[in-house]
Amino acid sequence: MTALPAQHGVKRPRPRKSDVTRHKILDASAKLFREQGFSATTLRQIANRSKIKAGSVYYYFDSKNQILDEVLRIGIKVVFEAVEKAVDALPENASGRARLEAAVAAHLHTLLRYSDYTSANIRIFGQVSRTSQNRNRAIRRTYAEYWNGLLQHAKDSGEISPDADLSLIRLFLLGSVNWSVEWYDPKKRSIEYLAKKFCKILFEGIGG
Repeated sequence: MTALPAQHGVKRPRPRKSDVTRHKILDASAKLFREQGFSATTLRQIANRSKIKAGSVYYYFDSKNQILDEVLRIGIKVVFEAVEKAVDALPENASGRARLEAAVAAHLHTLLRYSDYTSANIRIFGQVSRTSQNRNRAIRRTYAEYWNGLLQHAKDSGEISPDADLSLIRLFLLGSVNWSVEWYDPKKRSIEYLAKKFCKILFEGIGG
């Protein structure tokens, strides 16, 4: 982690060593959870990949469950914030399709940039305890409701059929987008291209 560039002659302070180490632990945990699941991952493995002593993990986190909660939270939060920012940057009169294209592109950009966190969230959510799921469920529900709002806007403006099931459309769209972490190759297609194609399928179907 490097220091942020100075602005207007003011030099920003470097991150504290403890914050850097904590970030390394989370990065290592997200990668391990993604690769081998939550149950199979041990604190010793997390420490080894973070290049710290095993007992030092407890200086930053009380338990593996606390690490899990943070990884799951980041996996949704960073995507949600990026999507909101992209949609908010559009003109107020932007079409429903334009909003969804911006949302899909932002989701994809962040999904692939933070792929360990987002993939861990997608892959292990069904494996962890109900208690852990419930701690992460509120932000997941809020994110789903945000997408429902985007789809409802398109529906209200006549861009989506009035009898369309928006919950099913959201599951179809986000499921397709999320799976891209397994096959996306930036050498073959750009994220913008994928976003437009996902939305073209959504709005125009595959029969045309």
